[in-house]
Amino acid sequence: MTDNELIRRFERGRRRGRDPVNTGRDGEAVTTADSVWLADFCEECGHTFRQGDRVLVRYGPPLTVLHHTAALPCSGLVAGGNTTGADDRTQAFHQALDTANPPPAGMSAVRLAHGHPLLVSVRPRLHCAFCSKTFRPYEMAVVCPCSPDDPKCGLGVHRDPGRGNDCYDAWVANGVLVRCPTTFEKLR
Repeated sequence: MTDNELIRRFERGRRRGRDPVNTGRDGEAVTTADSVWLADFCEECGHTFRQGDRVLVRYGPPLTVLHHTAALPCSGLVAGGNTTGADDRTQAFHQALDTANPPPAGMSAVRLAHGHPLLVSVRPRLHCAFCSKTFRPYEMAVVCPCSPDDPKCGLGVHRDPGRGNDCYDAWVANGVLVRCPTTFEKLR
């Protein structure tokens, strides 16, 4: 057995010990709190990996991890889920959800539809100012948290409790913002 093969086997065993849910073998996996790629960026789409994300892993070396879902078909082995009809149904679903469960009074949360400035495909992608997860289509976010009724800076913070992203609520739990997190100017 060559030194390279021994190193490869050792690394695979070490990774399996650190992330026991995943097998340590190349193939499909689910991102867990123990996954070494958690919060890393997908090389294909630029989005962060989150707990519960289905991925395709090639342990290498080097380690390569790509999203492996219909919504994020980065692996190339899954059909994409963004057909026009499905996109229209998704928008209608979220519109009904937002009508039935609007954000609290005085808060301006928006549903991030394709084309929203927080979803622009730049590298690194724009991310939440609180949790550092990238913004994904159809998530809710508060834009310019210190002035949501008249957004000035474009800074985004998740406010999507249905998906477990309650970043804005956690951020302002200690009271009203005193300084703008972007410009550091005193508010009010």
